[in-house]
Amino acid sequence: MSKSTQNESPVIHVKVTVQKNGDVYQATYDPKIIDVNDLDTILHFKLVTPTPDDIVIRSVSISPEAQDQLSTPSISKNGKSVTLSDLNTASQTFNLTFSYRNKHNENLQVKKSGDNAVDYPEVVNNPPGFEPMLAMAIDSDPVNNPPG
Repeated sequence: MSKSTQNESPVIHVKVTVQKNGDVYQATYDPKIIDVNDLDTILHFKLVTPTPDDIVIRSVSISPEAQDQLSTPSISKNGKSVTLSDLNTASQTFNLTFSYRNKHNENLQVKKSGDNAVDYPEVVNNPPGFEPMLAMAIDSDPVNNPPG
């Protein structure tokens, strides 16, 4: 492996599909839960088929807003992909909210998928060195620390 590839940040690719479902659109993310295990990881979201060609990403917001792990999302010129970086130095969970529009600048009404209590995609930071045993040392009650 050359030095240039040894120093490259790991990349997690997420496939995004937006399809019409009655009067609204349904967005799905694969994977919908993104486990980040390496420092300085790049997250790359891309619209894939069968998403209609005239649908593009309008914006992406991060929740919670007051955080220092994820960079500001960068939407590609053609609106088909989004890239952001994750420092992954703190064990934390983030929700990303995507909004979409068609090429006529009409915003799309997108129905949330899955569990109503959770917005997907979800980014779960698992910094290197943060082992489950550390959680056991803090709270040794097995009920609070299931295996795996």
